[in-house]
Amino acid sequence: MAAEILIFLQTLLQVSSSLCFCFSIRNSIPNGFLKFLLILPFFLLFLYIPLQFQTLHLQGAIGFFIGWLASFKLLLFAFGKGPLCSAVASSSLRRFLLVGSLPIDIYDHDPASTRPDTNSVLPLSLSSKLFFLSLSIAAIYCKNYFHPNGTLIVFCFVIYLLLEIVLGGVAAVAKATLGVELLPCFDEPYLSSSLQDFWGRRWNLMVSRILRLSVYDPCRNFAAAIVGRKPAAIMATTATFAVSGLMHELIYFYLGRLAPTWEVTSFFLVHGFFLAVEMAVKNAVGERFRPPRIVTVPLTIGFVMVTSFWLFFPQFFRFKPDVRMFEEHAAMGAFVKNVAAELITSVKLISFQVK
Repeated sequence: MAAEILIFLQTLLQVSSSLCFCFSIRNSIPNGFLKFLLILPFFLLFLYIPLQFQTLHLQGAIGFFIGWLASFKLLLFAFGKGPLCSAVASSSLRRFLLVGSLPIDIYDHDPASTRPDTNSVLPLSLSSKLFFLSLSIAAIYCKNYFHPNGTLIVFCFVIYLLLEIVLGGVAAVAKATLGVELLPCFDEPYLSSSLQDFWGRRWNLMVSRILRLSVYDPCRNFAAAIVGRKPAAIMATTATFAVSGLMHELIYFYLGRLAPTWEVTSFFLVHGFFLAVEMAVKNAVGERFRPPRIVTVPLTIGFVMVTSFWLFFPQFFRFKPDVRMFEEHAAMGAFVKNVAAELITSVKLISFQVK
């Protein structure tokens, strides 16, 4: 555990120094291919950094924060787009470092920008989320008493609540540090009435915004000149889900160091396909027929959960996340206990010497 903490501190230094260099060239190097070449080594470094960790918690968090989001933010920055460009406009190195290394995006109050509607219908407080997360983790301890599908349902709750709590906590600290309004990470995904609603407006919105800028918009603009605007949107959506699937494969590799089975990529391709079908049907039908939410919400959440059981979780369970999670909790407890014991011993020794 001590070695893992040391690697974490080294990572802080590597990421901070890399972002400081990028900040230093923000105005001296024009956006485009030259800036991309200068930033490319840091992009590759960010992809490599998560491979240094051995614990599941840090592999997942650093893989998501740095290996995926931070590396994509750097690519967008090279071409004058994305969250880092908003941070550059403020000329604040602190803001640039936080936006570059954390899963946050600043709401810039630009009238042209679109901010998700986050009016809560069934708001869950932090204490409620922690309570339900504790219940879910306790249920995993008792998984032998559940039907396998029941365990998968519990893991759906664990993943959602962990992301909500971790990303929400990071965002709260960043907001207090920067004193600015941040765009939300989630917007009650359990109330999604369609796949378009789930993926585009409610689930992991930081990733959605990054993928829109880096994949969806370029693909749509390129295809629109060839096939037209509406088919281009469907093609761009499919490409975006394919890239998301590949990045999830990378996260899984960080977590398990196992060769990919491409099940998680298939999960996102399936969702991309059905979302494209959904968009085509909406374009054809328009406002003439809209099923009630009491029907569409269960269908949407049911489809997400069933396809998760089929394609998302089998590859996830290959690296035994539940077993490793409990082992790491025990190791952290033992580490804290040993540190506390050493501190107490040192204090007693100093007190004895003083006397």
